[in-house]
Amino acid sequence: MIQNKIKFEYIFLLLFSFQACTFGTLGNSAKEESEELQALFRILDERRAIISPWLYYSDDQGDPDIGSFTLNGSSTYQIQLTNNEVVLESISMLFKAPENSFSVSSSSDGGYHIFHSGGSETPTTGTGSYSKKYGIKGSFSPGDISSSNFNSLTGAVRRQSLSPFPPVPYGTLEHIYGEFSDILLTFQIFNGSTTKTVHLELREAEFQVEVSCALEIPYTKNIPFSIGLRTDGLLSQRAGSSFSILDGIFSLPSSEITINDFQNTVLHSEILENLKTNGQVLIFYSCF
Repeated sequence: MIQNKIKFEYIFLLLFSFQACTFGTLGNSAKEESEELQALFRILDERRAIISPWLYYSDDQGDPDIGSFTLNGSSTYQIQLTNNEVVLESISMLFKAPENSFSVSSSSDGGYHIFHSGGSETPTTGTGSYSKKYGIKGSFSPGDISSSNFNSLTGAVRRQSLSPFPPVPYGTLEHIYGEFSDILLTFQIFNGSTTKTVHLELREAEFQVEVSCALEIPYTKNIPFSIGLRTDGLLSQRAGSSFSILDGIFSLPSSEITINDFQNTVLHSEILENLKTNGQVLIFYSCF
């Protein structure tokens, strides 16, 4: 906080000196003014804030049993998560410069240059600090995601810290990217008369989360900076799709089914599509 205060005081002083001084003789005033602006932009661009992201694993039932849920298809399906291994490989975020940040177009005489720009509606957001992603890469396991260790506003969840996360630039969160090296889940699924055991294997599964609100950094909301993964969303029929994954599972003759990239590939593709569909499996709770 002290460091940020010093930086802001320096910015105001620099702005005042920029407006008050005459920048030397006529011959070098443009060059001196450009150097002052570049110094100001560099200070703005180097501001950093700490965020502490969390991943919440749950179903969407709002009860304390996050390993058991019910979904509807042609039948009502009772689903129990009996075994699981989830490993996050990477997660990163892209930020947009504050709307009130300074951006200067290059002039014909070369006197000014863009240091960074804000206000973009696309995931490519300017230059400097706002042209790169910030995140972590490694091997991050939450443990047993069928067992709750935290009560959030949405109910019981399995909470996983994504720290240490690098300091990020001031501005607005634009996009979240990530990859799970493994999502290995075993379900017992009962349709009222038959039980099937389903082994779901997703490997190197990439995802993106679109931010549905203007989330400012530094983060000041009173709820944790959190992304939710809903296991029920993996098996649910997504909006706009005519294909029921659960009905597809029960159309197969075997009582034990493996779904991966070389067995039952149609089901595998549908589940991957669910993972990639915004709001189906991955939800950014901080916009609630």
